[in-house]
Amino acid sequence: MINSKTYVKSDLINSIQSKYDKLPSGDVERIIDIIFKHLTNSLASGSNIELRNFGCWRIKNMKPKIARNPKTGEKINIGEKKKIYWKSSKVLNQRINKSKIET
Repeated sequence: MINSKTYVKSDLINSIQSKYDKLPSGDVERIIDIIFKHLTNSLASGSNIELRNFGCWRIKNMKPKIARNPKTGEKINIGEKKKIYWKSSKVLNQRINKSKIET
């Protein structure tokens, strides 16, 4: 199903729509948009997300730091910010590695 190409949202919509052909593709797209919007809003509000057998998204606070512009060497103050970290589940890791071994 997935080769070396990037799997994009339209591929997800088409894949679901082909399995559930009674659902109109417009409805499938709206459902996926609602799910992504809910996940995005949850992360934006500071909540972590855990999808069993898939993975976790966690919010981490990054401390302020002083960096350097590599071109000019000028010091730059970078303020505190939040960063999203992704960790895949053991089940997903096993499935990915199993598929690599079998091929």
